[in-house]
Amino acid sequence: MSTIGPGTTRRTSPDPLTPHLPPGRTHHAPRWLVAVVAAVTVIGGGTAAGIYFASHNTTPILTAVTTAPGASVSAPTGAVTSAQTQTSGTAQATATSAVSSSVAGAARAIPVYYISDVANGPRLYREFHSLPVLNGSPALTAVTEMLRGTPVDPDYSSLWPKTVSVRSLTISGSVATVDLTGFVAVGSSFEVASVQQLVWTVTAAESSVHSVRLLVNGGVPPSGHMDWSAPISRANALDTQANVWILAPAQGAAVTSPVTVSVLGTGWEGNVPLQFYMGQRLVAATHVTTMMGGFAEAQTTIQLMPGTYELRAYNDNGRDGTLQLWDTKTFSVR
Repeated sequence: MSTIGPGTTRRTSPDPLTPHLPPGRTHHAPRWLVAVVAAVTVIGGGTAAGIYFASHNTTPILTAVTTAPGASVSAPTGAVTSAQTQTSGTAQATATSAVSSSVAGAARAIPVYYISDVANGPRLYREFHSLPVLNGSPALTAVTEMLRGTPVDPDYSSLWPKTVSVRSLTISGSVATVDLTGFVAVGSSFEVASVQQLVWTVTAAESSVHSVRLLVNGGVPPSGHMDWSAPISRANALDTQANVWILAPAQGAAVTSPVTVSVLGTGWEGNVPLQFYMGQRLVAATHVTTMMGGFAEAQTTIQLMPGTYELRAYNDNGRDGTLQLWDTKTFSVR
């Protein structure tokens, strides 16, 4: 553990490791407020950061819906359990071959990646959904949820048509073969992002899997942009994932003050400004320090009055000090 500033520590982790703006929505990010707004009291002035090395995931660190890197985990407190995110007990897929129905096991926290269109193109974000495991296969469960489920955060989405389902999902060694009934019909950058969405979802759900062979009705996906005939690995995290995720508080959460704020981020000097809004009024601000050139988890606490807030997380573009909005979460303080 190394000290990186007064009251601030960074801890390394052996675990390797996703504002977001929905399509058509633009935020004009204000300049970072160097001084904390008077309404803010940062408890203990502490920021804990855990370095993330982009690869596979192990367990969720927090109990929020969107958590620090994790996979193959039991359901954490606060994981999504609402009906809108549950997968039907009958699915048109199986972990070994196509069958007419699937057997659902005990619920567990399943990682699912989604897309949001930010200023520099589509990026991936992840949520954990508490779901019954289909046919003993977390990967099958995750892909089925990715195709048929609904993200908790309304700024996240999936471009895969709702008519697409899993014909089969098999795993041989470190390669998963996923055969779908259809493909995405979008532009080149969003097609690549959608395929990476699938790859990151499968490899997060099954830690032994390192690449995905994608098939559509048993053949090569009918893309007008890319050749998807070979197994596909995760693309570089810095080019694929959002630069900043808000891990806690979760979207729609009701919490008590002091509020724990946790993010996973990267950026110029690791700085992640955080701003709290009530409606259009900025009422509080603080920041955490993640890392530069990689991802780190950072955490702090802040005193907030009861009410409903939108938390906005930014980072510096490293060129002219302009802040880019990467993630938002709406929550309430009791």
